[in-house]
Formats: sequence, C-alpha cells, structure tokens
Amino acid sequence: MLRRDPLMWMDFERARLELARLKVSDRDAVPLLFARAAEICSRALRVERVGIWSLEPALSGLLCVYLLDLREPGATAGGVLRHADLGRYARALSERRYIASADVRSDPQTADLVEEYFDPLGVVSTLDVPLYRGGEVIGVVCHEHRGERRVWTEEEGAFAISVADMLAHALTAAELAEAQEALNAMEHARQDALRAEALARVARGLAHDLGNSLQSILAQAEFLMRVADDPAQVRETARSIRDLGAHAGRITAGMREFAQGVDAAPKVVELDAQVRSSIEALRGLAGVDREFSSSLGAAGAKVALDPTGFERVLANLVVNAREATEAGGSIRLSTRVFDGEVEVELRDDGRGMDEATRSRVFEPFFTTHGEVPQRGFGLAIVAAAVHAAGGEVSVESAPGEGAAFRIRLPLLEASAISATTGSRAPEP
Repeated sequence: MLRRDPLMWMDFERARLELARLKVSDRDAVPLLFARAAEICSRALRVERVGIWSLEPALSGLLCVYLLDLREPGATAGGVLRHADLGRYARALSERRYIASADVRSDPQTADLVEEYFDPLGVVSTLDVPLYRGGEVIGVVCHEHRGERRVWTEEEGAFAISVADMLAHALTAAELAEAQEALNAMEHARQDALRAEALARVARGLAHDLGNSLQSILAQAEFLMRVADDPAQVRETARSIRDLGAHAGRITAGMREFAQGVDAAPKVVELDAQVRSSIEALRGLAGVDREFSSSLGAAGAKVALDPTGFERVLANLVVNAREATEAGGSIRLSTRVFDGEVEVELRDDGRGMDEATRSRVFEPFFTTHGEVPQRGFGLAIVAAAVHAAGGEVSVESAPGEGAAFRIRLPLLEASAISATTGSRAPEP
C-alpha cells in the first residue's frame, strides 16, 4: 500500500471525531447511524459507494443492511450475496483485518465476485473491512470505487478499520441498551406484581379482620335492642361494642402507620448517635422484667434515613423481641460497620421461629402473638422503612434458639471504625 501526506490523516481524524459523536440509544437509531457513517466514509475516502453488510446465518450469506450510492441515489439495501458465491472472499474476510483490492478482477480475494457483483455495478477497486464482535465476524463495511484502478493507502486502510470498529461498538451498545431496557421492563413488571400481591394480602387481611369486627358489632347491637330494658346487659353489651370498635381502630392505625412509614424524606445521620438517643426509650419498651443491653460499634458511620421512622423501626423490633421472650429473657441491640455497610442487630433469646414463620414474618397482618395492638404490622413497618432507606432486613432464627434481626444500610462516609475488623465499643 502507498503512504500519503499527513494532511489526509488529519482529514481522517476529523471524520473519526464526527463518527465518535454519533450516539446510539437503541436499535431504532441504528439505521441513522449507518446513514451518517456511510456519508462520512464516502466523503473521507472519496468513494461513490459504501455498503454495510450483515452476516446472516439464516440466509447463508451476506445481507446488505444499508447502501449509499452517489451515482444511483435510488439504490436500496436488501441485496444478498450467498455464501456459495463468495468463494475466496469469505475466507479473506475471516483471515484478514481488511481487504484492500486495487483491481477486483485480478485480486484473488475478490475475483470470485466480479461477474456476480462488481461488474454489474462498475466497481473497479474496493476497501472492505470486517465487523467483529466477540471475536467473530458479524458483517463487513465495503468502500467501493468506480473509474480508474485505485491503490489504497495505509492511512485509508487504518481509517476504514477504525470506522468498522466504531460501528461494531455502537451495535453492541445498542443491543446492550435494548437488553437493559427489556430487563428494566421485566423488573418493573416484577415489582408491580409484588406490589399487587402485597396489596392483595393486605386487602384480604383487612377484609377478614374488619369484617369479623363489624359482624360482632352488628350482633352485639341486635342483642342490645333485645335487652334494652336491662341496664346491666346494656352496659355490658355497650362495653363489648366499644372494645370491638377499639380493636378495629387499632387495625386501621396499624395500616396508617404502615402506609406512612416510607413517606418522610431521609436525612444524613450518624447511626450510633441516632441509636444512642433512643436507648432509654427502648429499654422502657423492653420492660423491667427483660434484660436489655446495647453495644454500639459504628462510631462516625453515617447513613441516610428518616430519624423518626428509624425510631419506629427500633421500637417495633424491641416490642417484637419482648413478646417473643419470657420474663428474665435478654434483648441485645448492637451496631457495627461491616463490608461497606452499617449493620444494626437486635437479638433475643426467646422461643424462636420455624422456617414457615420466618418466611412470612415481614408480611402485613401476619403475627404469632395473638391479639395485640396494631396486630401484624410491626415487622411489616420495619421492612418498609428499611427498604425505603435503601437497606435490607433479614432474620436468623430457629425454634428454641431466639432470633436475630439484622438491618443493613449503605455507608455514606468512611467511619473511624475499621470495616475489616468490625470492632465494637461497649455502650455503658
């Protein structure tokens, strides 16, 4: 190949820059990319005809997916070159980085296509570069010259290679963007399905509990009408109606707290300081007949959360632990920095849970504690608030071995405590 002056290289650099600025967001933008790339290559290489071909196994050959022909503007893509007709050209595509043919008739790499392809189009010389993806040839960009025999320069060959590489990269980016969009759509559909399932569970639980309360209220009201002349019976029935109404109120209060638990805007707080400010209140919730202790080991670690919502999270965990333990049982709250996250653990030595219970423990309306205020919402509120803060909550438990609830939150800033040692400072 011949070498030309540096001015041509500068022209190619400008063309490369123009190509690099083209953006492809999805497959729909690929035809526009091909059109602009063909136009730029035609101008930079001074050729009348640029074709972009795709290797199609289903067609056993090459399919022209875009064609620019300055002599015949009406020419369109869609042409097919069967593998059987490609001859030595197919081998050259797989063995060479580019095919620079000054005379397609005399060049063994292109001679097999003269009668079928080059002669009818008046093509004399061609500079063809394979498109590679994952080490495999997926197509070819053809720069075809009409007129006098043309010897391609090294600069022209290097430019054509760089264009082909840019196109291959753009095609990959378009496919990745399309795949990501499909994954996002699937994830949104999955989240919608999960939300619908959760809403259905809440609705079923609400309908069941409120339905039972309303039926009992109606039955008591009918009984009240029959015993209107007996003051003692009236008072007793009225008290029962009041208790049933209070029970229904606790259910709706639990739902309201569950719904409001993720609405507040998060703030950046130092976790240990936030926990420390709640210790005495949590100790009171644990009760005088439970041993409550704490060990805070995440000094300086900062997280983003709703402080009020987080207090509610800790309170619900402590209340749950109190109800799972007998008098004299222990409840321990601890924090640490671990693996780039901040971990809060609430551990008790209560009766523990089996696998069936553990798998449902964060569901609204699910409880093992019988009739308690706002039944079945405490741990659901915990899960909703933690997820709203970008964290995860899990539970480790077995029958008779207590339970350990662990909350992990993203660490916002480097802590003074080493994340590798996970060392803890005892809390007095």
